Order: sequence, then C-alpha cells, then structure tokens
Amino acid sequence: MRVLITGLPLFSDRLCRELSAFDPDNRYYRLDTYYSRFDRLKALFMLPFVDVVYSINGTVQKSRVFDLAFKLNKKVVMNWVGTDVVKALNTQNPNQNYIKNAIHLCEVDWIMDELETIRIHSEILNFAVFETKFEAEFPKEPFTVLSYIPGNRSVFYGINELRELAVDFPDIRFLIAGATGDELGELPANIKPLGWVKNMDEVFNASHVCLRFPEHDGLSYFILESLARGKQVLYKYNFPNCHYSPEVKDLKHNLTQIKKQFDDGDLKLNEAGIIYIQKNFNRETILDGIVSKLKQISDL
Repeated sequence: MRVLITGLPLFSDRLCRELSAFDPDNRYYRLDTYYSRFDRLKALFMLPFVDVVYSINGTVQKSRVFDLAFKLNKKVVMNWVGTDVVKALNTQNPNQNYIKNAIHLCEVDWIMDELETIRIHSEILNFAVFETKFEAEFPKEPFTVLSYIPGNRSVFYGINELRELAVDFPDIRFLIAGATGDELGELPANIKPLGWVKNMDEVFNASHVCLRFPEHDGLSYFILESLARGKQVLYKYNFPNCHYSPEVKDLKHNLTQIKKQFDDGDLKLNEAGIIYIQKNFNRETILDGIVSKLKQISDL
C-alpha cells in the first residue's frame, strides 16, 4: 500500500514520519500541497503510483490534486479537523463529487454531526498521538485558571467570555498563554497575559483548571495536554473527563463548583483524564487504527 499524505503541514508531516516508522511494510509520502507550488506539481506526477490520498483537512472546494486522484480512480480520504468544517458549511455550491466519493473521517462527534448537515457522512478516527507522560503536580494557592488565546484571534478564542469570568471571580487568577496585554487591550487585574511561553510546564504546573471556549473547535491539542497533566478542564464541547460548558453560565457554574472543592481542600487531580489519554491516544492505538483503516480503504 502506498499512501500520499497531504493537508495541514504540521500534522501531515508528523503523521507521515510516525506512520513510516510504525508500519515499514507500507509506503507513506508527504507533500505540502498547501504552501509549496513545487509539491503541488510533484503530487500530480505521484498520483498514478499511489493507492490512497490521505488529507489532514477536508474541503468541498476545487482541488487539482483531488480531481486528478478521482480521475485515476484513487481512493481519497479527507480527515476533517475544525476550521475546514466551518468553511465547508459556508461554501456555496459545494463539490458533490468530493462529498459523495471521498471517504470522510473526523476526530470527534460534534464535527461528525456538523458534517451531516451538509450530507457528508463521516467516521471518527483520531490521528493525534499523545504519549507524553507528566509528573502531574497539584499546585497550591493562588487558585489559577489557564487558557490559550492567540492575540490575532482573541475574540474567536473567547477573550470576552474570559473577561466576564474574571470580573465575576475576582479572587481567581487567570493566565493567558499566547497573547500579550497590548493585543488584548484593557483587562481586569486578575488576568495575566503571558505572551509566547517557551516553558509551558511551569505554567501548567501553576494551574488548577484549563479552560477552552472558542467559537468553534475540533479536537484541541490543548485539551489533550491538559487532561494528560491531570487538570480539571472546562470545555465548550462535550469531551470525556471535561466539565461540559457550552454557555458562559455553565462555565460559571462549573468553575464555582471546582473552586469550592479547592477551598474545602477536596480538589484532586483529574486521574480519569490522565488514564483516558494514556489509553486512547498512545502510539499503538492511534497508528494501528489509521493503518487498519487505510488498508481497508485501499482494498475496496
């Protein structure tokens, strides 16, 4: 089996290296068809010699690589991740050939549900390997909530909701990785922007709760890492071992409960979260699942 991996460069490059090491019996090639014109041309020449095109990103808009792959009767797999779903939902006259004839995968059930609204039938298959094990630390005071908010998309990632939380919980310290104070404007005194952080271990170890509340999300690496570290997690989406918080009122309710546990001396590490990541996102489980699925697709 020969597989050409395309799509988001960071994920496709990492996955190609991992699959090549894990499964030497088959051949995996990776090309940056997003940003490299040379790789786009190279992909067109390689297509006759591969069995499967596996894209870490989906689309319903025209792609020369996908068009030629279908013309050559190659199997095309689209693994949807998040922002690509939003683009597809907003696309006028989506490519019906891609919708009907590609094999569609995604990582979480809410993405699967969103894809169903535009008649894309998908299956859940994770591709993120997360094997890092941490010495989970339980910090003392002050009670701290950590969030990741990039400066260039702060509203999308929930800065307004975080401001509201900080005002309502003045005795809680909020840390923001990614953005600086200059990018976020005036903030309540209990919010501390950290900017770009080189050593996230120290920041995680100083935090009791990790919060993620974007306008839209796929399966976030921040969530996986937070769970792997045994943190209590407030998440907009319903994911195992997280405190489901789809609205601001839910954030406030769940944060109140966790803070009370801390004040009463009853707050513990999220051991269930640690076990869940170790069981479901280890190298053997993830890569064996992908190889098995690709072999199945290749044999269709």
